Amino acid sequence: MKINLFHNKQLSFSKKNFLKLNQIYFLFLTFLIQSCTSGVEVAANLGKKYLIPKEEKTITAKPIYKIGNKYNVKGKYYFPKKDLYYNKTGIASWYGPKFHGKLTANGEIYNQYALTAAHKTLPLPSAVKVTNLQNNKSIILRINDRGPFVNDRIIDLSSKAADILDLKKNGTGLVRVRILKDKSLLLEKLAKNGSFPEIMDLPKAELPTVNIPQTTSVKIDGTNKKYKSVKKRIKYDLNNLKKEYKIFIQLASFSSSQNAKIMKEKVSYIEKVKIYKKLIRNKTFYQVKAGPFESVKKVDELHSLLLQKGMQGAKIIIE
Repeated sequence: MKINLFHNKQLSFSKKNFLKLNQIYFLFLTFLIQSCTSGVEVAANLGKKYLIPKEEKTITAKPIYKIGNKYNVKGKYYFPKKDLYYNKTGIASWYGPKFHGKLTANGEIYNQYALTAAHKTLPLPSAVKVTNLQNNKSIILRINDRGPFVNDRIIDLSSKAADILDLKKNGTGLVRVRILKDKSLLLEKLAKNGSFPEIMDLPKAELPTVNIPQTTSVKIDGTNKKYKSVKKRIKYDLNNLKKEYKIFIQLASFSSSQNAKIMKEKVSYIEKVKIYKKLIRNKTFYQVKAGPFESVKKVDELHSLLLQKGMQGAKIIIE
């Protein structure tokens, strides 16, 4: 009898345990499903935040022909003007990915792969010929932006233009910038009529063919013969590749030699500083200049240092 009672109690205990195990399993399964659901929701939210791109603001180009009024950048004033005789030498830099797709100063969209450039004062747009004075490579560009506003640089090239002129590796280079009068006037006319073609899309003027003679005949009096024909080879240096350029930084110019000496002592921490006497329009000036320098990079860095020291009148001179 005792055995039967014990057996019944054991069966009753087993059933209770089984029911409890079922309840525990059900609760665990419910928790697992909820966890998975919340995990999926979290993943979906992360996907929305990181995988789905945000809508970017559409930039609309509204280009205009622009010269503009005087403006101030970093405490220095610039005076835009129409100058059809612009022809200067100086340091060029370039700008690319950071500004690609953004608006230019005259309302166009900057394309780093187009043949364009930025200038501080020339009309927008204008056409200029830029020549790398260190390798004599040249290119025609369309000015459609303002800049550069670093040191005394005279032009900011597009990424493509910097590649063509071989300036990208060093970042800067010595260049000559000369405005092209006819192309600039054409760009102005088209812009005022709402047309802004790239420089390569401008109509090309038909130019007469020029044949460069390789030899010339020189007639020389002779004793036995009346004339003797002598052929002489003509050597043309059309590219002017042998010309050397000297780079200076002009610190100041005075009409008094004493003031020039004081300035020279003031900048004694700069190497190669000399006073140059120069006659300009029948007046004698004493120019305090540092140089000449061979490295464009060194000149650029030194000019930046001088500006930081408050010498806003310092400018780069190329001779």
